[in-house]
Amino acid sequence: MFFTTIAAAGLLATVSQAHMVMRLPAPYDTPAIDNGPIQPDGSDYPCKNAGGVDYTGTAAKMEKGSKQKLAFTGGATHGGGSCQVSLTYDNPPTANSVFKVIHSIHGGCPIRAHEGNFNSQDPTVTPPDEYEFEIPDGIPSGNATLAWTWLNKVGNREFYMNCAPVDIAGGEGSEAALAELPDMFIANIPQGNGCTTVDSTDVKFPNPGKSVETTPGKEAGLTDPVGNCGGGAGSAGAGAGSATPAGAAATPGPTG
Repeated sequence: MFFTTIAAAGLLATVSQAHMVMRLPAPYDTPAIDNGPIQPDGSDYPCKNAGGVDYTGTAAKMEKGSKQKLAFTGGATHGGGSCQVSLTYDNPPTANSVFKVIHSIHGGCPIRAHEGNFNSQDPTVTPPDEYEFEIPDGIPSGNATLAWTWLNKVGNREFYMNCAPVDIAGGEGSEAALAELPDMFIANIPQGNGCTTVDSTDVKFPNPGKSVETTPGKEAGLTDPVGNCGGGAGSAGAGAGSATPAGAAATPGPTG
């Protein structure tokens, strides 16, 4: 079964080992989330799934047009950075899946006004900031994987990614509307095709999409990425896969 009920004890055990993980939306319980970025060789892309394990977790129902929260646990915030929220309808997602961006945050994510680590010694601390994103009206309905990706401001050049099961509801939608969204930005790992970010700056996404927020005070410090970073839909995707498998756009999968 693709989605199973998450065990509270297992979640607590996972969080206790984590320094900075997505708390909302609730992530998959497997593959296990941790504080680390995607491996430098990209071997656990996407979603920290290094061993090809089965994805399990309870899908959160999200109505089209609704506002949803993005929040985190952990204190290793690395001075903030830039984040994106993206979706793929591949079940399960693979290294060839294309994630489509529904919201971009320029600077100040996952913390808005702290230049170092919020509290790197406490993996269970809750940072003070939460963020909001909207589910687009025109995209297909059905089970999907939501990805939070983070390009940290301070420290090694890394790519962080946590994923969550979601159930998009509210009419069928269309693959055409999904295809119009930009591909998720990838850098600092092989799937980014040589694109890298600049240390001690907040990256400016080449194609952030229409739903964009820039944290106040961060505008002047945004920096373009370096290398083969592209700017259009499909320019920084992770292969030749599709965001929506043929014939599956409007067909919800199992939710229990």
